[in-house]
Amino acid sequence: MENPDLIHLEGFDWIVIAVYGLFMFGIAFWAFPKIKDCGAFFVGSRKMGNLMIIASAFAGGTNANHPMAVAAATFQRGFSGVWLSLTWILITPFFWLYPPVVRRLRIVTTVDIVRMRFGHGMATIFKLVVLFAVPMSLGFGLKSAAIVVQVMTGGAISDGWALAVIVVPTLVYTLLGGVIAAYATDIYQGVLIIILSFLLIPFAVVSAGGTEALNAAISDEMTYLIASDGLDFGFWWVFWFAIGITFAATIATAPGSAAARNEMVSRMKAFGLVLKRFCTLGWGLVGLFAVALYAGHPMLDPASGIPNASPDNVFALAAGDLLPVGLRGLLVASILAAVMSSLDASLLTFSSMAVNNLYQEHLVRGASARHYLFMARVLAVVAMLLGWWIAAGVDDLVDFATIVEPIYALTGMSILVALMWRRATATAAIISVLVATPLFIAVNKPEFSLFGQSLFQLMQLQGIAEWIAGLYGINLHDAALGLVNAAGEVVRLPVQVRYPMFIVPSLSAVIGISYLTRQHNERAVAEFYCRLDTPVGQEQRIRDAGFRVDQLELLDEHEPDIESDPTKNERLLLVDLLYLPGMLARGEVKLSQYKWDWIGLFGSILFIIAFIRMVDWIGSIFR
Repeated sequence: MENPDLIHLEGFDWIVIAVYGLFMFGIAFWAFPKIKDCGAFFVGSRKMGNLMIIASAFAGGTNANHPMAVAAATFQRGFSGVWLSLTWILITPFFWLYPPVVRRLRIVTTVDIVRMRFGHGMATIFKLVVLFAVPMSLGFGLKSAAIVVQVMTGGAISDGWALAVIVVPTLVYTLLGGVIAAYATDIYQGVLIIILSFLLIPFAVVSAGGTEALNAAISDEMTYLIASDGLDFGFWWVFWFAIGITFAATIATAPGSAAARNEMVSRMKAFGLVLKRFCTLGWGLVGLFAVALYAGHPMLDPASGIPNASPDNVFALAAGDLLPVGLRGLLVASILAAVMSSLDASLLTFSSMAVNNLYQEHLVRGASARHYLFMARVLAVVAMLLGWWIAAGVDDLVDFATIVEPIYALTGMSILVALMWRRATATAAIISVLVATPLFIAVNKPEFSLFGQSLFQLMQLQGIAEWIAGLYGINLHDAALGLVNAAGEVVRLPVQVRYPMFIVPSLSAVIGISYLTRQHNERAVAEFYCRLDTPVGQEQRIRDAGFRVDQLELLDEHEPDIESDPTKNERLLLVDLLYLPGMLARGEVKLSQYKWDWIGLFGSILFIIAFIRMVDWIGSIFR
């Protein structure tokens, strides 16, 4: 295909998209009568079962930015670009161990965790981070989906209208049905996302003339799973990206876990996230095959003069060029499914935090459940409008992904440390965020100015960045790497340089200062660990200790129904891990008390090894 204007949707494509929309709204109207209070709107009254939790983890964790960004990364950097999404597989054990921890805490939002464990000061800082991070995530997803709509309509729909096509329906079904509608549509959307992930591959192989033709057109160095130059998607890139997203996952994973019916159901998030890893392979192959099919295409070259030309367009370009009528519409519906399933989760995160931890706590206390529900819907609209505004400024999906993915690490680090180490204090948590935030901004946006000067230069970070880069053999002043501009100023730092520059100081602060300071509130901290030590279904133990059982008691007019979990652990490995040797030596616990944690831990490690070997083997086919 030589003329990019040939990409367009036919009438039957629009029919397919319309059927998708009607089905989605039908689910929202079905869920609407079930939403009578915030407990139902935010956490489904804690009644979500296995299928909904798996679907929400899979669909909610698969934004439109993932297929778009991964395809763009593999097109530019080779098969190693799959690590932009594949890195999440390395923390699969965390997704098994962490959700039951959240379920035991009986929270509505992650802010509840922060306030109970660290007090109001840290909670206020956390709210500011969430208010900043959620619109960033929303904007990322919106921009990715808008690119598909623009490219596949031949530019007939402008950037603004493309965003509106996504924003309006997502708002409607989320506002109507809350988390019930979001999770129910995630089941349907999950099927479409799987189709999206693999739909293009056979068409690409046929278009190229078979696998032998692809082999001939793709150089060997483009097919390795680990990049050989050590800059992007090499070993140390993957290592530091994995650390960043682990701390961030502490925040990102919490909302769905709190909605689970019991502890074992909450663990099903791990299976949803595992499914996504298979889809990652499909996205990566599309980008790799595009090297053979579209190298030099003007729609992928910013210097071509075509409006919005960028490597970010590669997935949409392949879809518009390779798919027949009808399947194009199905792919657009799949992209809409991917973005909407993540947007609804982000909207609920923002709305629940704003209502439960800002509006109810500081502005209007003691109002009716329906009043809080109304405000939850209003604030969801505010979040979407902010995301819409940010989407208009996103110009590089791959680079933006490495900024958005770890953003929750600024506060997630303190939460994870506190869950595993009871000595962590509020003062240490606050200082760690105050240390990490300016460093995060400075290293991710070296051009960011403060008082007329680059924050990167104001903080004297140039020498530190050069020293860290030197450890990997990277020369920051090599113009060929695209890390400096014509004036010799740093404009981009590799992940393996910038991540340790904000993670290491922050982690050092939370650990070191905890040894020097006291707990902010002994009773609140005791309530926190009392909940962690009490399995779901044994809430009377919490009442007997004199503590509130569930944060929903502050918002709803009735206590949530509690379902006992016959397969639960008495203890949680993630919470006890640092203390386990001493507890075993004193006879306080037995290894059998962590049975399901051990099963999931070892099972996920075996899966990680097998899956990565499989992905590497697939890459080797094209050498």
